[in-house]
Amino acid sequence: MVYAAIGGQQLKHWTGWFKTIVPTMKVLKAAKQAEGCVHADTFKNGNVFFAVSLWEDAAVMQAFARGGLHARLTGLAMDRMAMFHNHTEAFEEVPSRAQCVAAWKAAIEARDGRGTIGTYQAR
Repeated sequence: MVYAAIGGQQLKHWTGWFKTIVPTMKVLKAAKQAEGCVHADTFKNGNVFFAVSLWEDAAVMQAFARGGLHARLTGLAMDRMAMFHNHTEAFEEVPSRAQCVAAWKAAIEARDGRGTIGTYQAR
């Protein structure tokens, strides 16, 4: 079993890249070095930027999210995002990017497009 944290965000303006995506890359670099992290990745799909980290244990994943660099950077970029939603899901094996996007989209659709911040705008 692999536990995935799948964060999807849409920016208000391209200049938000420097305040959101660049720090996200730093957090995922830290995740890659964290004990229990199987994989971490950033990518864009359509008009959504994704950050995905995969973990051996859900408790370890949550501890990483609440501590260290991730915890310090979490609130810094929220005003640059038009929409953000984090979805966690368990997979039998390491999922592909397409599987992560599909899981995230199913979760956001179940919320009628409402993210933690803002509303998802499909293109």
